[in-house]
Amino acid sequence: MSLSLICFYTGYFFRKRNLSAHRIWNLSGLGFNLSAAIYLLAMKYLLGGMEAHSIFPGVANWIIQTHRFFAAVALIMMLVMAYSGIKRKRNLHVKLHRIFLPLYTIVYVSGLIIFQTHPIS
Repeated sequence: MSLSLICFYTGYFFRKRNLSAHRIWNLSGLGFNLSAAIYLLAMKYLLGGMEAHSIFPGVANWIIQTHRFFAAVALIMMLVMAYSGIKRKRNLHVKLHRIFLPLYTIVYVSGLIIFQTHPIS
C-alpha cells in the first residue's frame, strides 16, 4: 500500500509535466494497490485470518467496517480513474482525482492506525 501511495502522488506530480510518466506511475500504483488488496483479502478469508499473520485490530469493529467501506469506495474510484484515464475521458478523470487522492490517503493512514502488529492488552 505504501508503494501505491508513493506512485499515485508521483503520478499526480507528473500530470502536466510528462503524460507518459503520469501513466506509468499511476498504473504502477494501481498494480501495487491491487496486489496488496488481493493479498490482504486472501490473508483474511483464505489463509486463517489476520490474527494468524500477526495483524491485530486496535479499535472497535464498527471502525474497522467503516475503514473497509471507504477502502472499497477508494478501490472502485481507482478502477474508474484508470478506465477514464486509459479511455481519455479527461473531465471524469480530473473530477475523480480531486476525491480519490485525499480519500485514498485517509484510508491508508487509518489502516496504519487501526491495525497493529501486536495484540492490544
